[in-house]
Amino acid sequence: MSVRVFVAASAREGLARVRAELGDDAVVLSTRPHPQGVELLASPYGDLAVSAVSATPDSAASSRILNELARLRALLQNQLAGFAWGAGRRRDPTRVALMQTLFAAGFGSSLARTLAARLPRGLDADAAQRWLRQVLIRNLPVQGRENDLLAIGGRYALVGSTGSGKTTTLAKLAARGVDAHGAAQVALVAADAYRIGAAAQLKVYADLLGVSLHVAETPARIALLLPELAAKKLVLIDTAGFAPSDPRTLEAKELDRLGVLRLAVISATQQGAAIEQAMTRFGQGAAACILTKLDETPQPGAALDSLIRHRLPLAYISGGQRVPEDLHVPNAAYLIDRALKGGQLDTPYALEAEDWPLFAGVEAERAERGAMKGAGAR
Repeated sequence: MSVRVFVAASAREGLARVRAELGDDAVVLSTRPHPQGVELLASPYGDLAVSAVSATPDSAASSRILNELARLRALLQNQLAGFAWGAGRRRDPTRVALMQTLFAAGFGSSLARTLAARLPRGLDADAAQRWLRQVLIRNLPVQGRENDLLAIGGRYALVGSTGSGKTTTLAKLAARGVDAHGAAQVALVAADAYRIGAAAQLKVYADLLGVSLHVAETPARIALLLPELAAKKLVLIDTAGFAPSDPRTLEAKELDRLGVLRLAVISATQQGAAIEQAMTRFGQGAAACILTKLDETPQPGAALDSLIRHRLPLAYISGGQRVPEDLHVPNAAYLIDRALKGGQLDTPYALEAEDWPLFAGVEAERAERGAMKGAGAR
């Protein structure tokens, strides 16, 4: 078994050297302070594995040893990441505090690392928070009143996951469309062939608003219907809701060739991973996004993070059941302020000071897996 000693200015730099020279699966055996920073004792994982197997003829015992080595490697990586977090906090507390603010507000590690890397040097804590707020506001892609889709008119299909609020949101849009153009210029299309009572629910809204309702449950029927509605200023299509992983979500994309623009309806109450999945599936190729159920989430940071990264324009926000009072044109400053305020809530899920090094270890491991996956793709 070959063991090498690495000396670096920081644990992060030392770990990078270990991986560069011994491979991504190298095992760090020990770390200790050094006059020049930190000293790491490391060995290629293959050397350890070969030594373990050759010394133990029993395959079951060999497997246990290899599993233990893998567990030890993961533990050491987390400890190193925690050590690097503590060192970074002492060296650049403002930058670390900025990342803590973003994590606490529900923003993802990718965006947090990017913004922390771009933080101008020399800012104190308050100035850094002001800089962060302005950058987030500037990068949140919201559509202003000059690009109000309802005022412009057109043919729009609402797409999204089951329970995201598509039908209620469509009713709110229709009510605003009636205010802008009159009931005679608005038409609703029920295209949900899967949910029981979907057309009946839409008929209630259509009758209340005095607009026409049409049932066309397939893209082929919609293609036949649209010429009949050519004189309408605003046509709103209610599609079926599916899980983002359901292949039937692709049916809505067939509407693109009919000149129908898709609006992705995303619920802000979902966890970050679910929002990302919905944004990837329903947001790709969509004209804009509508963020719903903001009244039900104290921390909309994950949804805003996804919007920023995907650069999908936010056309409307919704919070509440009132039609149409609870539909609004988005204000970037309001949304970012609300997200950052949500990070200050005292909840059982908030990280304490002693939790951050462990959190840093988990995030570092996740970032490493992502980097390795990206390298494999190239």
